[in-house]
Amino acid sequence: MKIVEIEDSKNHIVKKHNDLVNKARYSLSEDGIKLVSMLIAMINKDDETFQEYHIRVSDFTKLKGSSSKNDYETVHKIIKELLSCPVKIGNLQANFIASGEYKEGTATAVFEISQKLKPYLLELKKDFLEYNLKDILMLKSGYVIRLYELIIQQWREYKHYNKNSKSYTFDLDVEELKTLFEIPNSYLYKDIRVNVIDKAKQQFKEKTNITFDYEEYKIGRAVKRLKITVKENNKGSNDIFANKKSFINHIRKEYIPNPDKNHFPIIVSTKQGDVKINITGEIYLSGDTVVNYDNKQADKLWDWLFDLVKNKPELLKNPNEKNLFSTDIN
Repeated sequence: MKIVEIEDSKNHIVKKHNDLVNKARYSLSEDGIKLVSMLIAMINKDDETFQEYHIRVSDFTKLKGSSSKNDYETVHKIIKELLSCPVKIGNLQANFIASGEYKEGTATAVFEISQKLKPYLLELKKDFLEYNLKDILMLKSGYVIRLYELIIQQWREYKHYNKNSKSYTFDLDVEELKTLFEIPNSYLYKDIRVNVIDKAKQQFKEKTNITFDYEEYKIGRAVKRLKITVKENNKGSNDIFANKKSFINHIRKEYIPNPDKNHFPIIVSTKQGDVKINITGEIYLSGDTVVNYDNKQADKLWDWLFDLVKNKPELLKNPNEKNLFSTDIN
């Protein structure tokens, strides 16, 4: 069994079957969901079986953006939680992990993912959700993270067929939401509104690439469903597609080469060659020969790249390994 460490998953892409988003019933803490997401991000797209996944406590706290004197105790608690809170899909019940062990000497936690989840995490060719791990690491609350996945899955699916649309509206059944998130029966709708819906609305606006509004629909006095309207968030901290300038700044930050380490990140691979930037941030096409551009040509290439990945953002998922996408530059 291959050993995989969190830094080996340089792109940190979370990829899961849609059923694990909109049909799975489970309730995990914020830290529990974030750790599971890190494990999923460590899966290689070509893997046919799960590996042994190692996460250093320091990497876990660094990625989720917080640390304390109790980080080691937190990891212990998460392992216990993941071994006692199963995910349910149809008639299947399985824990996210088959085992979890904290190694005292290396301050590392070692995990094996449950084999029952292979159809939902391995060799996915269709009907899946894919997003960058950083999109959820700044969110506070397990419910908020789950709602982000539900809404972004609906949004991405709609945008796939309606690329120029600025918004999308869909219905969300309150009882179905309670079932999927395993929200306690003691929660009244007003509790769900305050602790899930409104909290998510505020956090999405401040921290993610989408935002949403909602309307309540009642039967009698009871709110039974919500009409969710989602749209791109040009103010979210993770939105690199607000405009071309934001996009270029992101590329120049994430894809800058390091000649000393012979590291020249590929932005997109095309039939003509690999699109890269040099150490001064100038864009160029690298094939059998290096093609440099004057300002007008470079601007045209930036325009093409921006339009391409805005409609297919997963192309920018890994600045540290070759992107297998191939297309033509017009």
